[in-house]
Amino acid sequence: MSQGVKKKVFLVNDTYLHNRHFGCELVSSTFREQFARVGLEMIGNAPKDFEPSKYAEKMKAADLIVLNAEGSVHHNRNPHLLEVAGKYPSVMVNGVFEENDKIAHLLKNFLYISCRESLSANYVRALGFESAVNPDVIFSSMVLRAYTKGQPTTDLGFTDSVKWRKSRIGPFKRKRKYGFAAERSFVDYLEEFTSYKRLCIGRFHGVVVASVLGIPFSSWDSNTWKTLGLMKDMGVPNLHYSSQEEAMRHVPETMPDCVTEFAKLAVSRIDRMFEHIADLAANV
Repeated sequence: MSQGVKKKVFLVNDTYLHNRHFGCELVSSTFREQFARVGLEMIGNAPKDFEPSKYAEKMKAADLIVLNAEGSVHHNRNPHLLEVAGKYPSVMVNGVFEENDKIAHLLKNFLYISCRESLSANYVRALGFESAVNPDVIFSSMVLRAYTKGQPTTDLGFTDSVKWRKSRIGPFKRKRKYGFAAERSFVDYLEEFTSYKRLCIGRFHGVVVASVLGIPFSSWDSNTWKTLGLMKDMGVPNLHYSSQEEAMRHVPETMPDCVTEFAKLAVSRIDRMFEHIADLAANV
């Protein structure tokens, strides 16, 4: 990005605004880290469910709208998020895109599309649009990568998932054996997450965290193909299962080197994506 006056961006679907989920918190903080790194000024943000007229003034003032697609655009849900590109210069990044036949035409207005795993990117391409593939932004989170884990005190633990929430608990309640909640601050979550030697994970961002921190894990299906797509991209689809019960039976003792290598290389891939976003903002 050229030197001079900072270009302005507006972040749509800033999921942490109304969702106190550890993954959303890390995603939001990483967007801010990356915007600052590439010299972009974030002048506003909106949650997933927002009234466009309320944010129109700031969105119009932005050089570029950045849509954090995350887990919000699948099975024809939330078309209003895609509609912003018909009104303002926009990019869509960091998301899953699955079974969106009724709303896919809205992709034509985006200046740039990047999905966080190949299954979504291939689907977008099959629809006739270009899509890059860049891992979820929290692979590059400074907060996550600076976290120092202690020695695990328990052998095996598991998360809940979007499809199975029986183990969900609040952040201040005594944790149950093996299970812990998704909606906790990232500090609470990481502390408990790293107390296990091995994990069975039903959360997409849980897979990312385990990959970055080097915790052996198996995974199981979410409400979209996002976790399977990531596991394929990392070279370990054999460690992904259709049910929690099956995944629990196959949690490995060690993780293949390809996962560590993927997590390492993800940082530069995400950095380049944000540098491209900055260039687009400068040249709209």
